[in-house]
Amino acid sequence: MDRRRIVLGGCATVAAPQLLAQTNQEVKPYLQVTPVPGEEKTVRVFFAAMCPYSKSYLQFFRNLAKTLPSDKIFAYSPVVNIADGTPFALSFAAIELRYPQFLDVFVEASMVAAQDKGISTASWPGLERIGQATRLPVSLPKLVLDNEDSVKKKYARYIDLRADLQIINTPAVAVAGTYVVTPEFTRGDAALFSQLVNGIISMAR
Repeated sequence: MDRRRIVLGGCATVAAPQLLAQTNQEVKPYLQVTPVPGEEKTVRVFFAAMCPYSKSYLQFFRNLAKTLPSDKIFAYSPVVNIADGTPFALSFAAIELRYPQFLDVFVEASMVAAQDKGISTASWPGLERIGQATRLPVSLPKLVLDNEDSVKKKYARYIDLRADLQIINTPAVAVAGTYVVTPEFTRGDAALFSQLVNGIISMAR
């Protein structure tokens, strides 16, 4: 087995060169990247609908969103991948643009559909069912089509953010466009992951 693909408490999206980030030979429990413009106030959660770890940490992310300092912005970002499918990321973008109040429900409904009910997030019929479960007031595929240009720009932004923040597995939390934490860094210890995320948010203030 290629040990670069072993993930402790997370779903691999690409091969990881190492398990812990290193800066100047010092091992740190987070990855530090070149600051991404526009992300200074954002706590961004990268997730995948097919990733069971993303689902298991969903309540933690909800609590995190509710307890962030008033000067911070909470945001979800789908990791564009083959398993979830491009249509899923496009659908997420359309909801984020036009019905952001449904995003949290859509994220959970997508995970339940993909992991528990065998509904494909990579197909438009599957996404129509997920949109209905989310109780969107419109057809999800039609929403994507009606906002095609704006949706494509959002989709491109998801890809750029993933590259700039060097996201290699899910879930991952990016703080201030500079620090990235995943359960991998705490070897799947949920309590320690929570402490680490909150500590980095405080550090980035």
